[in-house]
Amino acid sequence: MDKNGTATAILSITTPGFWFGSVEEVRKVSRECNDAAAKLRFDHPGRFGSFASIPMTNTDGALREAEYSLDTLKADGIGLYSNYRDKWLGDASFDPIYEELNRRKTVVYVHPIEGACCMNLVKDVPDTVIEYGADTTRTIASLILSGSTTRFPDITWIFSHAGGMMPFVIERFVSGTRTEIEPGIVTKGQGETPPANAPKGVLYELRKMYFDTAQSTNPVAMRALRTVVPVSQIVYGTDYWYRNAAETSQGLMTDKVFSAEELRAINRGNAERILPRYKT
Repeated sequence: MDKNGTATAILSITTPGFWFGSVEEVRKVSRECNDAAAKLRFDHPGRFGSFASIPMTNTDGALREAEYSLDTLKADGIGLYSNYRDKWLGDASFDPIYEELNRRKTVVYVHPIEGACCMNLVKDVPDTVIEYGADTTRTIASLILSGSTTRFPDITWIFSHAGGMMPFVIERFVSGTRTEIEPGIVTKGQGETPPANAPKGVLYELRKMYFDTAQSTNPVAMRALRTVVPVSQIVYGTDYWYRNAAETSQGLMTDKVFSAEELRAINRGNAERILPRYKT
């Protein structure tokens, strides 16, 4: 962190996830990870935060771990996966958990994982190459089109990897109607009928969400993302340890998509707005 100019790192657990093992095993490992992250934050004030893991497939366990993590450990939010093998995040079974997270106005960070439907589909192509971006897109669509983002408007969602494939299929997200770019921003097409579960429109829900830069700091991905959402919704992410801050920062500085002021917002300012305890 010192070498690459990282002042604060928000920790979370990603691959391979907590989808295997018994409910009790998942609960136990989640607690151990959350406690370890809290100790790092205590030992290094201001340097670390965390998005706590919770056992989403066990509602009571998830609610207990969320309460412990947010109230006792003072975690910055909750970290979820894009799916839980046969359920994406808009599944109605998660509603009791979202009700509590919404009440608390919780920040929820989502990292992709391959779905049970789509593992090892193409020979010699790792799931991470295609499925991570695809599954992020699936779960964003699931949340919006199920009405979860409308019913639970006070949850702040952060998605990794620039929202996956979402910016590239935006015309399908807005019901296949004509889209316009005015100026450099996708606007609702003439004649678009908002989905029943998202009465303010899909774009309205997308623009409330946040998207990080992990493994996405090439100009193609960043231009596409900033065309769909304002720069205010883009936050810094590295996917460390698979990629590091030096690579991420180099990409952001050389892709010529953002101004110096916009880069300052992406690097820290936007995150400070949703995680105010780190405001400098």
